Amino acid sequence: MSDRRTAVARIQVVIAVVVILVAAAAAGLFFLNSGQTQAGPALISMTIMETDPVNQVDSLNPSNVTAVHGTTITLAVYDGDDAARTVVISAFNVNQTISSGTTQRMTFVVGQPGVYQIFVPARPAENGLKSSPSITGYLIVT
Repeated sequence: MSDRRTAVARIQVVIAVVVILVAAAAAGLFFLNSGQTQAGPALISMTIMETDPVNQVDSLNPSNVTAVHGTTITLAVYDGDDAARTVVISAFNVNQTISSGTTQRMTFVVGQPGVYQIFVPARPAENGLKSSPSITGYLIVT
């Protein structure tokens, strides 16, 4: 019986060593690849969220995002408001309406370094909802 326990203990040690080696290899690959440029457009996520439901005040979260000039980005905006909203970035010809509760993706190349306005126009009162003021955020291109 003692030989059997010893064999089981050895197998457990071997399994533990293999698990540790696999975890270390995965962590090493993650850290080695984290500084490399990803293939395809960079994904930037934003949310239109209702921060004051009583007064129908919405905001962008985050309100400012950063991208490197000359790169292609995909801006994924989730509309957490109770009505459709439009996202406008005039400098990059973005003008996209997003239905409530959905995410819309907009892919474009960011140009010259600078600070560009992300604008969500005011929403008029409709369907029993109060009007909602405009929202402003910024795309910072470095």
